[in-house]
Amino acid sequence: MTISKAQIFNIALNILGVSTPLENPNSVDNRAILLNNYYELARDYVLKDFDWNFASAFKELSLCEEQLKMSGFKFTFNYPNDCLFARELFLKDNYFCEKFSIATLSNGNSVILTDVEVPILRYTRRVEKEVFFTSEFAMALAHYLASLTANVIAGSVQKGENAWQKYIKILKHARVINAYESKEINYDVDEFLNARN
Repeated sequence: MTISKAQIFNIALNILGVSTPLENPNSVDNRAILLNNYYELARDYVLKDFDWNFASAFKELSLCEEQLKMSGFKFTFNYPNDCLFARELFLKDNYFCEKFSIATLSNGNSVILTDVEVPILRYTRRVEKEVFFTSEFAMALAHYLASLTANVIAGSVQKGENAWQKYIKILKHARVINAYESKEINYDVDEFLNARN
């Protein structure tokens, strides 16, 4: 089943007790405008809030031109453009997690600090196309949107609280589903990198 923004918006509205659907999520309807105001931030929030399998990515990091020598780490690497949340760092030829830290340069760019010379980052990437969303993620996003917009759309703080509680339950269920799709392994990082090229 293909997931769309309109479907996510309409589920959020249904959660709030609104039965009249939005035909076009980009319409001038006040509900669509409000949901769009929150949508990108809410999507990124839900992506960061959980280690979703569908949004997991691997990348060999590139060395940053500006090295933060006083950071306590040997190397400074560029933060991937599509990275929302850095999960784990690996040495290219060693699949055990390595220590790292995130910092911000004076120009506002995030960087990754580590002692690893050739690091591979596993991270949650920004997924913008709804067609790639899982049903669990779409439901979580709809409930989160409902929690944010309940007071304006439904005039009810309580409906927002209920949507938030349901969002938390969906995340717990997603952890179970993710666990069934995964198993404890030593990552073959080169295989993941080659598959992405």
